[in-house]
Amino acid sequence: MVAAKVNQIIAAMTASCMSPQEIADKAGVSVNIVYRMRRGYLVKLERFGKVCRALGISPEQYIDYSRLEQRGGKEK
Repeated sequence: MVAAKVNQIIAAMTASCMSPQEIADKAGVSVNIVYRMRRGYLVKLERFGKVCRALGISPEQYIDYSRLEQRGGKEK
């Protein structure tokens, strides 16, 4: 599981000019995932990638690696 860099993901969502529901529909995920990413909560890698693809951004630039290090790099 990964967390997004909150400020950057909010900027990307704003730049998309789409509502959270529209982003979720385009990504094929629930709107809850979009809200979790926007708040910096952990989400599954697959869903994180889908949302980033829907926004037209590169996932590796939006992962908060410092949060992963704090967790010890553990995946659930």
